[in-house]
Amino acid sequence: MASDTTTSTAPLLIDAKAARVMLCMGERRLWMLTNCGAIPSRKIGKSVRYSPEELAAWVALGCPTDSRAGEQIRHAMREAALAADGPKS
Repeated sequence: MASDTTTSTAPLLIDAKAARVMLCMGERRLWMLTNCGAIPSRKIGKSVRYSPEELAAWVALGCPTDSRAGEQIRHAMREAALAADGPKS
């Protein structure tokens, strides 16, 4: 018997519309913060996608608007994930 592959999990990446809803902000504000690097995002081809976990971390840090804040959040989350994995033997 085949296992059910239609499990309901949260998406790893969301589009701008979902990010605007999650952050309760308008389209122009989101693009302004994305373009200056304040909000962590990823470009896939011509599309921009956002990680819900990184957006939550951005809000937890007080929604910093300085450029490069997005990269700092992404780096901190990457380091935390590596630390949680522990040393490989």
